Amino acid sequence: MEGRRKCISCCSSFWRRLKKDLLLPLIILGSILGFVIGVFVSGPINSIENPEERKTVLMLIGFPGELFMNMLKMIVLPLIIASLISALASLDAKATGKIGRRVLVFYLSTTVFAAIVGLILVLSIGPGKMKKDSKDGDNAVKYRTLDSFLDLFRSIFPSNLVAACFSKSVTQYSSTNGKYNSYNATNNVTPSSRTTVKVFNNGTHNITMVTREVYPPSQTIPDGLKTVSGSNVLGIALFCVVFGIVLSRLREKARPLKDFFVALNEATMKIVFLIMWFAPVGICCLVCSKVAQINDISATLEMIGLFMVSVISSLLIHGILVLPLMYFLLTRKNPYKFMLGMADALVTAFGISSSAATLPTTIRCAMENNQIDERIAKFVLPLGATVNMDGGAIFEANVGIFVAQLNGVPITPAFIFINIAMATALSVGSAGIPSAGFIFPVILLQSLGLPVEDLALILPVEWLLDRFRTTVNVWGDAVGAGVVNHMSRDDLLAFDAEKVENGEAGGTELDKLDQNNRLKEFSCENTLLQYDSILLPTPQ
Repeated sequence: MEGRRKCISCCSSFWRRLKKDLLLPLIILGSILGFVIGVFVSGPINSIENPEERKTVLMLIGFPGELFMNMLKMIVLPLIIASLISALASLDAKATGKIGRRVLVFYLSTTVFAAIVGLILVLSIGPGKMKKDSKDGDNAVKYRTLDSFLDLFRSIFPSNLVAACFSKSVTQYSSTNGKYNSYNATNNVTPSSRTTVKVFNNGTHNITMVTREVYPPSQTIPDGLKTVSGSNVLGIALFCVVFGIVLSRLREKARPLKDFFVALNEATMKIVFLIMWFAPVGICCLVCSKVAQINDISATLEMIGLFMVSVISSLLIHGILVLPLMYFLLTRKNPYKFMLGMADALVTAFGISSSAATLPTTIRCAMENNQIDERIAKFVLPLGATVNMDGGAIFEANVGIFVAQLNGVPITPAFIFINIAMATALSVGSAGIPSAGFIFPVILLQSLGLPVEDLALILPVEWLLDRFRTTVNVWGDAVGAGVVNHMSRDDLLAFDAEKVENGEAGGTELDKLDQNNRLKEFSCENTLLQYDSILLPTPQ
């Protein structure tokens, strides 16, 4: 009887693990099938002369994918609100004190640097500029840089938070013809950029006709504001950030509200996981529909290849150059020796594609191989697995520019600022769970006013890029722990001396932080168990 019970338990555990690990292969298989089927049906579909019939066939092929993207869009606002508020509100005691401030400032700085590195690489490589039918030229929207910045701040501070969920205000333009003054001149007039001179003979003597431009014709005269459809994600995100920080400062007074947003975040993530089970079918149809519309498959593959080069190059530069340079400047130690000590954690992160699941290995490597103080390791690394996603910031920055280039959208300074701000904010709100960050590019594109459907080009390679960016996420967490450990040596000695002097086993600020975070070491098991319970029913 006991043997039978153990057998049933082992089979149940194996089945649960198999079903959990089945999602990623199914998504990859769906992407490959969608691409192959799209290549085969591209010729017959494009040979349909009737445009109504051709568009109808493409619409039907992509319909399941359209439903999949609609489900992701539906969950965007609840996810932004719940993830940002719960992440920042949960900092609570962690964010207090000198050590906590060092951690947060360092992590925020590296995330911003990561987004900037990603932007520089994707703008230099320009993977989306290869598209021949770009919308530059007549269809390009003429927009003044000044107005783009003013609209940016209007988005950051919306007048109505409810209206910001479905609309935003932008500058409205009117046009005018130029004004010119014409007169005859008897003396010589030198032509310039605003003055034209014509000389003609009336039969007796020469006459000089001068036309001077008072002001040129313009299509960008500010004429109030207009409301356009689409969520003002930037304004909502800023409100959530401020709201979360305020909740963290209120401490126990805000405990019920914190618990509410934590529960809302968990419920929202469960819905995301349920939606992800439809991903293999949805992605297959999206990719198939997109590929079927492409006339030049080789050019599209080259474009996707350049996008991968841009993302991976950005990750390598940030991981091998930027983070080690910051580590060296702040600690005056060899960063590559430190990296070698974290090798087990980095390999594990690449293999399982989850910074949360890698956390026990990360803590072990930091403490045993790099001699990071146990209190620092168990405080900094769990916090980093929650709010420090350098790889995610690089990926999202690349996605925003890539899709903008595909659609011929001008890359203005305001556009770049929004891209960096949203990539940083979304990195703070993302969770270290496999494929949980899939929805954040959708949020980014919506905040930039770009079509979400173009993500279909990226989906077939997203699973591979996810492993590279998770590795950079874990490496960034480890560098943060090393830097904070070096900068906090005097504080640690003072804390230990105070403990000895007071004869206390613990009572200092850092000990309290360590006690609050001691269970974080097991967040891998908790995360995986939650992941199982989300995707699968608990066996009876």
